[in-house]
Amino acid sequence: DEAFGDSSVCTTRIAAANHNAYSYISERYNIEFITIHGIDPEGEPSAEDILRVINKINEGEIQVLFIEEYTDPKSVNSIVEDTSVEVLYLYTMELAPNDETGSQSDSNDDYLSLMNKNLESLKYGLGCNV
Repeated sequence: DEAFGDSSVCTTRIAAANHNAYSYISERYNIEFITIHGIDPEGEPSAEDILRVINKINEGEIQVLFIEEYTDPKSVNSIVEDTSVEVLYLYTMELAPNDETGSQSDSNDDYLSLMNKNLESLKYGLGCNV
């Protein structure tokens, strides 16, 4: 996509995420993810991990915290409260789209529609104006 290519007009190449699920995006589009968890989203992050992400967000380059579709947004409440960062979903396709309240996907979504939602969320979160 031209949003992330050589002619990119994105204001940042740094994003925050609850865990490191997006290495394929990092590699392909040269985007750095600052993460609370490492690869395993199940473990408890340390206070140092959370503080590191909060400090990076408060430096001003990061406007959005990305979480996976199965992550409870309440799990990042402390970060939102300390930074006013906006929370958006990036879909990893580990779960089928659902119609649950608060979800950004629904049963009408398919792989392509969820990838398009990811693209729009990334463009918004990185300040891309295409």
